Formats: sequence, structure tokens, C-alpha cells
Amino acid sequence: MTKHAIAAGIGQAVRRKEDARLVTGRGRFSDGVNLEDQAYAVMVRSPHAHARIRSIDSAEAMALPGVIAVFTGTDAINDGLKPIPHRPIIGPPDIALGARDASDKFISPHRVLPHDKARFVGEPVAVVVAESVSAAKDGAERVAVDFAPLPAVTDTAAAAAPDAPRVWEQAG
Repeated sequence: MTKHAIAAGIGQAVRRKEDARLVTGRGRFSDGVNLEDQAYAVMVRSPHAHARIRSIDSAEAMALPGVIAVFTGTDAINDGLKPIPHRPIIGPPDIALGARDASDKFISPHRVLPHDKARFVGEPVAVVVAESVSAAKDGAERVAVDFAPLPAVTDTAAAAAPDAPRVWEQAG
């Protein structure tokens, strides 16, 4: 580990402040906060490490009592939502990998929900909003996502191979 990483606290134990009150019943979890006319959200997640999203059908979910809405990545784009701004490269890297400002690096767009494909297992691809947790869960189970599984690799060396499947085609 580099001196910079150690100075930044990487690899060091994190002192937690909230544990004692939460495990002794004196704390409050966000799930315990309830407001008048509150809605609940449940994510529909990808079971695939890499898959094209052909379509998302929310008709059955929307027909359930208590379901308010189902949102997808296409809905977010149609509503004019842009990718979430982020810059995952912070400060000077430990080793020079290219331009110091990382301008030669591909930084993937960070969308609220993907509209084209799932890029990891568990990635949220839709969100069901309902009047109760149970209605949101029931709705999420009825959202039909048509996935076209794509090749995926989990080994670092295999992922770096020139002919490896690309999660982001734009990355080259």
C-alpha cells in the first residue's frame, strides 16, 4: 500500500458511532420513520451480469391495487433526466496511467436507471412506487423485463483481453 493510501485511511478500521444505540434499541432506522401519505419504492433488479434490456412491461404491476407508478430508464430519459454528474478519479493517481487530469479516460455515464442494458447482477432496471411496502414488492414481482443475456467475464485478466466482452462499448 502506498504512503498516500495509508495517510488517507485506506485499509484502516472505521470507528462506528451508531452501532451501540441501534443494537440496544435506542436508535432509529429509516424504516421506522413513517410520514402521512408516504409512498414506498422497491427496485426491480437484473439477475444478469450483462444483458441487453429489450423491453420492460409494467402493465401487470400497474393493475395492482396500491401501485402508484413504475419507472424505467427510458422514462427518466423521456422526462429529460441527464446522467448523474460524477468523477470517480479523485486526485493524482498512485501511478501514472495517462494524462494527469484523466482526460484520456472513459468515464461512464451514471444514469438513475439504465435504458439499454444491465451491466451487473443486481443493477436496478425499474422502480415500483406504491402505497405500501407489500404493494411495492408485489408490483416489482409483476414487472416483466425481457433481457437478452450478453457474454460476461469475471476474471480480471480475461476482462482485459482485446476480445473480451465490453460492458461499455464506448470504452474501447
